[in-house]
Amino acid sequence: MDKTAPKTEPAVIDSKITKNQTTTASHCASAMLLDAIPPQINQTALLKQTQNLCFEQFASLHSSITKGPLWVAEHLTPKKVNTKIKRQGEFHAEDQVPKNMRAELSDYKGSGYDRGHLAPSANMSTKSAQQDSFSLANMVPQNPKNNQNAWRNIEEAVRDVVSSSHQPVYLVTGVSFLNKTIPSIGKNKVLVPSHLYKAVYQPDTGVIGAYWIANTASAKPQIISLCELEAKTGINAFPLLNKEERRKVYDLPTIGKDVSKNGQIKLLKTDKTSECSNKISTTEASKLAQSFS
Repeated sequence: MDKTAPKTEPAVIDSKITKNQTTTASHCASAMLLDAIPPQINQTALLKQTQNLCFEQFASLHSSITKGPLWVAEHLTPKKVNTKIKRQGEFHAEDQVPKNMRAELSDYKGSGYDRGHLAPSANMSTKSAQQDSFSLANMVPQNPKNNQNAWRNIEEAVRDVVSSSHQPVYLVTGVSFLNKTIPSIGKNKVLVPSHLYKAVYQPDTGVIGAYWIANTASAKPQIISLCELEAKTGINAFPLLNKEERRKVYDLPTIGKDVSKNGQIKLLKTDKTSECSNKISTTEASKLAQSFS
């Protein structure tokens, strides 16, 4: 593939909240978000020019600065995983987002980057939900080898855990921009993330942790605590969980063949060093809930 020359983009942001035309924000909160509370973003700059989007089987926070999602949330159940439908769907720009604030298909053409799903199409259990997943509001520019190998393996492993354990998980999948200069692609200057992550929480077993991977061809995923994820990104993926829970790191499998027959995952370690916020208060939880209503 041809590659677009990297460009440096400043980040200046203003906050905005909307509802999906067919699926309400309240549906997203109750169906996709743990305790109906969205991730807490502790870096205020990231909240500027953002828009909440609600789809049939995932919710997201879209940035008109990055021209893509900052995070996507899912509640992945055994029923969804075990409902097999043929991969189908057409990549499309997101009509809910104004044209001057979104990515277009032309931005990716010849860029050298894949249109990398944050909520995988294979997680979707209906044709309409799968079509939703092909929205560019669910895509980030991703290194092709990263997307087609390490990242795909992570997605498959998570589905295998859900299927084998017969227990649902909550997922928050997102991106970070840690490079001093941020590359962009296309006329609309879609920013290329330096890293991707997938935060995982299985309430019935207590399994918790996050996959963290650089957006490069040869990168290997790390398994980190949600506290370390927060320290790296400024995002508290599950803010109603206490600090002690978010310090735990379970041995999340990075490939399907490593998933045990019963889907059980052992505690790997406890992160005692990463800076980590406290569990949010009732008042803070109410404000966060209102931000996605």
